[in-house]
Amino acid sequence: MSTRLFPILAVTVFCSFGVLGAQQISEEQFQKLFNEEASLEEFTKAAEEAAKAGVSSQILAEAKLIWGLGNENPDYLTKILPELEVAAKNFKPEDSATITNPDEFNGFISYIRALEAKKRGDEAALKKHVSEALWLNPDQADTLGDTISQFRREQLMAKVTIDMKLPITTSKGEATTLADQLGNNKAILLDFWATWCGPCINLMPELRKNAELLKKHGIVVAGMNNESDEAKADEMRAKKDMKMPWLVEPKGSPFSEQLGIDSIPRMILLSPEGKVLYNGHPKESGLWEALKKLDSTIKEPKED
Repeated sequence: MSTRLFPILAVTVFCSFGVLGAQQISEEQFQKLFNEEASLEEFTKAAEEAAKAGVSSQILAEAKLIWGLGNENPDYLTKILPELEVAAKNFKPEDSATITNPDEFNGFISYIRALEAKKRGDEAALKKHVSEALWLNPDQADTLGDTISQFRREQLMAKVTIDMKLPITTSKGEATTLADQLGNNKAILLDFWATWCGPCINLMPELRKNAELLKKHGIVVAGMNNESDEAKADEMRAKKDMKMPWLVEPKGSPFSEQLGIDSIPRMILLSPEGKVLYNGHPKESGLWEALKKLDSTIKEPKED
């Protein structure tokens, strides 16, 4: 399962193959059905095969829930809500692969409804479903807290406009602006980092790969060192062989202050007008959702 900060519910498959054996499913089918690394096409095929083999609708619903959560696919989770609701209503403990009781099942359902509310900007509905999810499944507390924080950040960022012509420098000390770096492209994606930030450094190989991918779609990717130290930034640029634009935030950290950056690594996606299209951790699924809004053909690369 991915470790990114899209609110992920780490669900463990408690059942053994023996539990499903009576339902005429092979061990191979079982492994396919509960494989979060499978593509949607692969998983759909596995679910169809399991259904034909006589696996219960409840176990199929649980497998779909796990796949949707593990792949951070809120649209898929919304699609299967009716199926999840039926499974929760008719819950049978002896027929469970992952969920321990009806409240836990309904807690996941409320969580998915909270994601729907967050997506459409419905604060009242978000509060309602978050409260329900927390009451039904307290183990989701951290996840639900992340959901609330993301919603509040998005609400704040909707009112922010970044000055794309504010003078900044490259790691070589050359004068530039975000507008200069953007050129005629669709958007610029800034990776805020510092030399003391271990997670930032560890993500640089992935950043380099994503920069090459997004360049083909008209999206500029640039590093933004927030230490106001060109020498440190350039040393790391050379060490990690970063070919993309390598920028240094001005003293006073005007961008960090305006964007509410209180932790790094942080990814910021800006439109040519300086509107904030994404503000969050590089591993949150919202980043690729925002990128796909700019170009629907963008595909998130699979992790190595």
